[in-house]
Amino acid sequence: MNATVPQPASEMEVVAPAMLPPSEALNRFEPPAGFVPVAVETVSKSLRYGFRAGALALLIRQGTGSEVTPMMPVTSIPNGPSWLFGMINLRGNLVPVCDMTRALGLGAGGGSAKSMILILDKGDRAAGFVIDDYPCALSGLRTVGQVADLPGPLAPHVLSAFADDDDVWLEFDHAGFLEAASR
Repeated sequence: MNATVPQPASEMEVVAPAMLPPSEALNRFEPPAGFVPVAVETVSKSLRYGFRAGALALLIRQGTGSEVTPMMPVTSIPNGPSWLFGMINLRGNLVPVCDMTRALGLGAGGGSAKSMILILDKGDRAAGFVIDDYPCALSGLRTVGQVADLPGPLAPHVLSAFADDDDVWLEFDHAGFLEAASR
């Protein structure tokens, strides 16, 4: 009778599988023969927020702080542009409040009984926009190549465009827009 005697663990030979660095493992992929890559439309999985200015759907830039505050007394600026409602004091910071539809030449906008102020950014970079409805949460946005027929003052400040099932959302640089509009 030939019985195998178990060996102590210290005498066993242990062979560990060879580990590849992640970058090398990712580069080992070989597509199957006849594989033809297809252009895929980029879809944003992250949650974004947008608001409306008249018929325009504007997307808040990623990383931009935002808050909605009830309409409060706005101090007008003498001889200011017609699109500038004035300034508010928000926690010790003076914040300009504007009417995007008027600034874009799309007629008079905000100022109804249900108006609110959307504050974008913080501190001395903060700017307020009169809105009539809360910003909406958006996900699954698809990248849009070119957007035609943008209002002239807005066009240089549109960073990109995205679409959902109903609208084209324009991501815009609000700080650059306000700086250019105030010149």
